[in-house]
Amino acid sequence: MKITNSKVTGGFLRGREIMSPESSETHPMGSRERLAILNSIGPDINGATILDLFAGTGALGIESLSRGAKSVTFVEKHHKTAEILRKNLKVLGVEKSALVLEKDVKAAQLSNDFDYVFIDPPYDKIKDFDIVDILQKFSMAKKIVLSHPKDVEYGLVGFEKRTKTYAAAAITIFTSNRN
Repeated sequence: MKITNSKVTGGFLRGREIMSPESSETHPMGSRERLAILNSIGPDINGATILDLFAGTGALGIESLSRGAKSVTFVEKHHKTAEILRKNLKVLGVEKSALVLEKDVKAAQLSNDFDYVFIDPPYDKIKDFDIVDILQKFSMAKKIVLSHPKDVEYGLVGFEKRTKTYAAAAITIFTSNRN
């Protein structure tokens, strides 16, 4: 498996490299999109608990830890990718604030007590997942960030949504009306 690298965009790990497998199992989010997502959350990330579904290399969760998140739970089913994620966490020195669950998102038994939830499913398999069900499962979060093909829209009752497109991708940020 060939390995490529991207860089952390902010926080105390800014500029440090994140290893990423060059394979069809992952589609790492670009640094511009990660930067936009984390900037939209801003200082609220400090001390927050994060869930990173379809984590891949863990870039979003690692960015969150770099900016002060208390902890991140990563869910990634592909074994080789999960191993690279664990290695990234160890090399960056943030493994004590992270939990990597090597499971399918559908099979993972997760609580609904995360502050922020990142959902970045593989676009070519997005129809295999009930994204609306996943959104509703984590509806107690302050914000849910969903990466999806730009030609598909999602909604969530009790949340305001803002969508920004990047080429063929869209990032929708759902913000709870409860806060």
